[in-house]
Amino acid sequence: MKKVLLTEDDFQLAFMIKDQLEIEGFEVLCTSKGNEVLPLFKSQESDIILLDVNLEDELDGFTVGKQIRDISNVPIIFVTARNQLEDLKKGFQLGNIDYLKKPYAISELVLRIHELLSKNIIQQKEEEVFQIGQLHFVPSEHLLTIKNQRIHLTNRENIVLKLLFENKNQLVSRNIITLGVWDEHDSRLKDDSLNNIISSLRSKLAEESNISIITIQKEGYKLVVN
Repeated sequence: MKKVLLTEDDFQLAFMIKDQLEIEGFEVLCTSKGNEVLPLFKSQESDIILLDVNLEDELDGFTVGKQIRDISNVPIIFVTARNQLEDLKKGFQLGNIDYLKKPYAISELVLRIHELLSKNIIQQKEEEVFQIGQLHFVPSEHLLTIKNQRIHLTNRENIVLKLLFENKNQLVSRNIITLGVWDEHDSRLKDDSLNNIISSLRSKLAEESNISIITIQKEGYKLVVN
């Protein structure tokens, strides 16, 4: 079930949108305040955000969108009565967004949600991006980002972590990992090196409590995602 974070200051409209999205099979989280969006997203990460530009408190939707974009590339749909060109530019500069002007049909909103989610899935597959909680892993850049901390991985760490992410919550044998890293079968020397790589990765993943690498004795490793 895809999770939608709905930020809307019109309570009647918010109720109607939430009701329709739940009929469509989405789980919906709601808030009307800009300062609640980031904490809510961090605690219950959503697949897409519907963000009203005109919010109740001092944070407008574009400011909130920038806060979100600093930690995640989650798709965002800005919903607003504004129609000025400069407002459009502010939104599109964030990337991976859409823009819907009020008044609109909820059926159009549902269609845009499905389209943006589909584009995001394709983009993630092309870029091989892994994202869980506050962790963002881009293998092509050997880059791990956790809580805005950028961690660069060695080539072997990058290969091992990618294998584990591709098979999360499943056992990956030592031989499979060894073949991926060294292109030949296991040996005592490679066992020792692999132990060091796993130890280093565990240290680098320590800040993300939802993820851990466990050892299955004499078999291999498993990346466990809570």
